[in-house]
Amino acid sequence: MSDIEKMEGDASQRKGIDRRSFIRAAGAGALAGFAAKKAHASVYKSILPATVLGANEKILTGHIGTGGMGRANLGFVLQRDDIQPIALCDIYAKNLERGSQMVSQKFPEFSKHKDFRELLENKDIDAVVIATSDHWHCLCTLHAADAGKDIYCEKPLCTTIAEGQAMVDAVKRNNIVFQGGNMQRSGQHFQEAVKLVWDGYIGDVARVETWSHDNMNLDGIGLGETDLAKYEGPDYGIDWEFHQGWVEHRPFNTNRWIYNFRWFLEYSGGKITDWGAHLIDIGLWGMGEQKQPRRISAQGGKYLIKDNRTTPDTLEVAWEFEDYLLTFSNRVWNPQLLEGTQSDHGIVFYGTKGLLRVDRGGYEVIPFPNNGGCEPKKGVGGQLNEPHWQNFVDCIKSREKPISNIDVLHNTTRVCHLGTCAYVAGARFASGAKFENGELPDEAPASGGSMLEWDDATQKFVRGEAEAVDIANQWAYREYKNGWSLKAPYRMA
Repeated sequence: MSDIEKMEGDASQRKGIDRRSFIRAAGAGALAGFAAKKAHASVYKSILPATVLGANEKILTGHIGTGGMGRANLGFVLQRDDIQPIALCDIYAKNLERGSQMVSQKFPEFSKHKDFRELLENKDIDAVVIATSDHWHCLCTLHAADAGKDIYCEKPLCTTIAEGQAMVDAVKRNNIVFQGGNMQRSGQHFQEAVKLVWDGYIGDVARVETWSHDNMNLDGIGLGETDLAKYEGPDYGIDWEFHQGWVEHRPFNTNRWIYNFRWFLEYSGGKITDWGAHLIDIGLWGMGEQKQPRRISAQGGKYLIKDNRTTPDTLEVAWEFEDYLLTFSNRVWNPQLLEGTQSDHGIVFYGTKGLLRVDRGGYEVIPFPNNGGCEPKKGVGGQLNEPHWQNFVDCIKSREKPISNIDVLHNTTRVCHLGTCAYVAGARFASGAKFENGELPDEAPASGGSMLEWDDATQKFVRGEAEAVDIANQWAYREYKNGWSLKAPYRMA
């Protein structure tokens, strides 16, 4: 009998409290009278010693997506002694192997999977870490929530407002802990900066500016490669059809795959949902997340970059709230600022007594002498990911809401999507193609933009040019294709 077979036999005889229920009950102080039950050996074939399976202080994790951000999250997990990865999943064989090499340096036994649904059958997993391409965040979350797993999911939450609503419902219906990847919220200097705004240190704020700029050459990400047979081979192991999932399927191109997927509107929103999801998040936090935008305007286009992306290389979005204006700016091709410095990102709160600028390097208050002014103040940047993971671990044990819980990330992502929808609603194509049947043509808009009104009660665009309103709502509530669905069992064919 092999060691694994012996472990399985031991597990089938062992009685004990289900780990997941144990953690929840411990957090609520409800261990007394908790009934023991048999381990589900018929469902989960244990590869771990009984002593580890009984170590309730460890949180056992499954990792869906082991690309760049997925491996970064693995690194944060492996630094800790209270988390143990026991399952990895990626549809790209190279990334799965890279993640495996990291885990094996600390834990020799874990399972590897290509399909995330197979990973979720593992009953011993307490929490999953989702770091897939953006358009897979939703389905992975829906399946994981229904499997009773706590979730750490990278930002943005989703690719449509319909997805976000389904994810909020699933997390709350299953009473799981959800932490979004907006780790700036856990940074002490970001918290200090937001509190200064809340306390009125810079006076009344009526303008918040955010930006993310790059210094990319005009050839951008290039035109990609189109030889699918090459990338389906053993050297790469790409599963192109599965990667595309529920969106309109397009011809294979390497730029639509690892990392660069975010520059294609079917899978993401470009910089506004990439870096913008971090920056806009802090702006909304500082100004009050209960406030919702009333009007959204977007203008931009693909004016200079010569690659095959479909997201704009230049974008300006403005959200009008009842008492302030929030903006996001992106230039792919020049990060130079007016004063002659270069800055790839930032957030500025403009108050009646001063302005507060904050980014990952720190914050600075610059007084404005009118209206009484304020004192100069500075704070230095510090750790972001480490305290964010600590917050997640603490909340798994306490069952409290994390700092970037599902409502927080849904709100931030929705605001980002409102900007993308306003851009898409006015999309103009060099070929003369048009938005049809809820889908964009396989072509980058030469330019785009519109001004629309948003009704928070109905979660719909309601006023503006009639065709633009219709397109914006279709893009916000795109239908799932190719047999996938937002309703259980989520895969219809």
